[in-house]
Amino acid sequence: MNALTEVRDFILARRLATLAVCDHDEPFTAMTSYVPEPGVTGLLIHLSDLAPHKRMLLANPKCSLLIAEADDGRAEVMSLARVTLQGNAVKIEKASQDYVQSKARFLARLPSSEIMFGLPDFDLFRITPTSGRFIGGFGRAFAFTADQLVQIADR
Repeated sequence: MNALTEVRDFILARRLATLAVCDHDEPFTAMTSYVPEPGVTGLLIHLSDLAPHKRMLLANPKCSLLIAEADDGRAEVMSLARVTLQGNAVKIEKASQDYVQSKARFLARLPSSEIMFGLPDFDLFRITPTSGRFIGGFGRAFAFTADQLVQIADR
């Protein structure tokens, strides 16, 4: 398996990430569910006005997602696989066709989220990766660009 294909498959196999944002030069992290778009060209997240990270993303769209292998109790926790994606988040306008398609994609993967789509304070965001880093365990780490991710979209 090609290394970038491993990254794509790793992202597709999970649905929970740590979102890192910045607020007045101070870091802030939050756990969020995500839905990858085809080719991992974007990742969709659904956020409430009650979430401070939503306000922070609206003020500064630069963000990072850390997607990690679940802790399985192994002796060396740092050998768990993980990928970090740097990117920019954009709110998807509810009146757009993009929103309709993104909402359908989100609910196909996370159907229990449907009730939250009925609440007016929730919005969909698309995080478009600009770069990333994959760590597959000791001695298995590499950086990649967004363009490299796009190249594996249809494989």
